[in-house]
Amino acid sequence: MRAWKKSPLFLLVLLCGCTTGFDRAALEERLKDGSIQMPDSSIAEARGLKPQLRFPCRIAVYLQPDGHDWRWTPEDKAVMESWAETLRKEKIATDVFPLPEMLAGKSSKSDLKDLRLAAAKCGADVLLVINGAAQTDSYKNFAAVFNLTLVGGYVIPGSHKDSLFMLEGVLLDVDNSYIYTGMQAEGVGKIVRPTFVIEDKDSIALAKTKALTQFGDEVLKRMRRLAANPVPTPTISVPVGPTRTAEPTAVNAVRPAPAPVSDVPAIKPTPSLLPGGIFATGADAPPRRDPINNAGGVMTGITAPRPNP
Repeated sequence: MRAWKKSPLFLLVLLCGCTTGFDRAALEERLKDGSIQMPDSSIAEARGLKPQLRFPCRIAVYLQPDGHDWRWTPEDKAVMESWAETLRKEKIATDVFPLPEMLAGKSSKSDLKDLRLAAAKCGADVLLVINGAAQTDSYKNFAAVFNLTLVGGYVIPGSHKDSLFMLEGVLLDVDNSYIYTGMQAEGVGKIVRPTFVIEDKDSIALAKTKALTQFGDEVLKRMRRLAANPVPTPTISVPVGPTRTAEPTAVNAVRPAPAPVSDVPAIKPTPSLLPGGIFATGADAPPRRDPINNAGGVMTGITAPRPNP
């Protein structure tokens, strides 16, 4: 009799499993767990890095190792292949391929320099590193009361699983580790199933698929933007013809226009006024031509004797 009196309290305990929501801060911290070690810690060295990417390029993709409650599946890689094929069709990439695990290793603390070395051995120009993290919130609905009957726990959908999956990627140069861009995406997967058969991995897989689809759209947008604004190539201008060295002129001196070639004697211009009230010398004026003895030449200041008729 006492057991039946306590059963309402037991039911309330079962039904109070409401959702608590996602802890995004903890999930973002998991993404930044230090698995990527940056060898170039100096700010001066980082600022000295210059972009050198040319299109089309070869892209190596490295997937950070799986989490404790999820893993990369062939379906995930098929989703990635869809946007990789788009990059190839648009002539943005000549090839997009996964970095071989035998070169990159399976360690969760992969050094970025080692990954770049592995990508360089594969002939890649840039390396795309992708990391993921998942979090699941579990709670029950009113149908969970049927969990008291063993059959109900396997048949009645009385439990919920809400999973949040976050993806983060970084595209960097293989040769000098210059970071071209970063991408982020997230997806939410929700399932309702009987309490005794529901599992976290099912809602995580749904959230991961949504996050990968959004991540692929972000990759395409960033790569198209990079390809539309390529790194300018420095050009060296080669002068055509002989070069002339500019003659030094007095400060603020007004140089007269060159006299046209004509039989009319040139008129000496008025001297220009220099700063401080100093007049320019006659050297600044154009040479005067002798209309009689040297019509096509420059007058030297010595007048040749005129021939007698």
